[in-house]
Amino acid sequence: MANGRRRRNQGNPEEIKEVIENINKVDMLKNLKPKEFADEGRYADIIAKNSDLDTTQLRKFFGAIRDIEKENKWEDMETDFYLLKPKMAYAVGRGLIKKPFYDFMMSCMRKVDLGTEEEKKENYKAMVNILEAVVAYHKFYNAK
Repeated sequence: MANGRRRRNQGNPEEIKEVIENINKVDMLKNLKPKEFADEGRYADIIAKNSDLDTTQLRKFFGAIRDIEKENKWEDMETDFYLLKPKMAYAVGRGLIKKPFYDFMMSCMRKVDLGTEEEKKENYKAMVNILEAVVAYHKFYNAK
C-alpha cells in the first residue's frame, strides 16, 4: 500500500536507539523543536513505525499522561508522573508494550523532572506533544 500504510513493521531497533540517543543529548525536553520530533521521518514517526505498538495500550498510556497534564502545579503532577514508570514496566513484563517503546518513553521521562517547577511543566508538555505525535503517526500506519 502507498507510503507503507497498514504494513506491520517488526521494527528497527537501531532507528529507535538513535532517537533515544538524540533525546538523551538535550538538556531538557522542552528544548526539542517540534520539527525534530513531529516532522515526517523524525522521532515520533520513527517510533510509531518501529515500535510494534498496541493501539489500546498506546491510547491508555496517552490518556494517563493527558490526565496528569490537567494539574496546575508540578508538585501535584509529580506523584502520578513517577507512578507511570512502574506501570510501563509492568506493561512490558506482561507483553502489552514492547521494550523499545518503554526505553523511548523512559528517555523522555528522564528529561521531564529537570529545572524549576515551571521548566518541569514545560518539559512535561513537550513529552505530551511528542507522544501525541507518536499516536498520530501510529494511527496513520495502522488505519483501518
